[in-house]
Amino acid sequence: MSLYASWLSLDVTNGIPVAAVERVNRDGWQFTKWGLRKNPATDDRKAEAVRLAVAVRAMEAALRRDAAFDAVFTWDPELASLFLDELDPASLRWLEDPLPQCDLNTYGALAMNIPLALGERLLVHADAAAILRLKLQAFTLDVVACGGLTRAVDLVTAAQTLGVPVYPHGRSFVPAVHLAAAYPNAITAVEYRLHWEPVRQRRYAQPWLPSHGVITVPKSPGLGATPRSC
Repeated sequence: MSLYASWLSLDVTNGIPVAAVERVNRDGWQFTKWGLRKNPATDDRKAEAVRLAVAVRAMEAALRRDAAFDAVFTWDPELASLFLDELDPASLRWLEDPLPQCDLNTYGALAMNIPLALGERLLVHADAAAILRLKLQAFTLDVVACGGLTRAVDLVTAAQTLGVPVYPHGRSFVPAVHLAAAYPNAITAVEYRLHWEPVRQRRYAQPWLPSHGVITVPKSPGLGATPRSC
């Protein structure tokens, strides 16, 4: 099962994290995703849009390929609009979760102008249809948060019907891998969170360790993740 790597704890707007770039370039991930948070200390949105666009161009030059970027719900509509003025939207794989709230009108306009990724905050009783109609570049559902594997199957099926690519959120990594294995035509890759997932895997008797951007799906019953004895 293919994985893409994310490293959202790094602030790429403060310069290229050289060691991280070298690591991901040699590890064979399908692609990578980086944090692109707004600086909370500034109100100059034009300058902030320039700063964020510069960071995107610098990271993709260092990686020698396009990448996805996650705004982690820190932008506002004005900043998003100004960002579009500073960067060719086709130059990045996607922009994820820019707004703190799911503003469908704003997201609908953004999705027409930039590759957009949404979905990790879609909860059990939320209506997914409106989000899936936004012509997303990536639907990033969280398997646990959305209601578990049963509902996730319905969401993946709906996304596939509408031609929306699915990239499950890495917080629910173990069930997400099983979901992806069951729906390989709908799910191209699962997120592997480089900063957090290796630590979480220490809780298991047999940690799930990716190799060259790929994870082997366990054949044991259930999720295949047995908690480690104390």
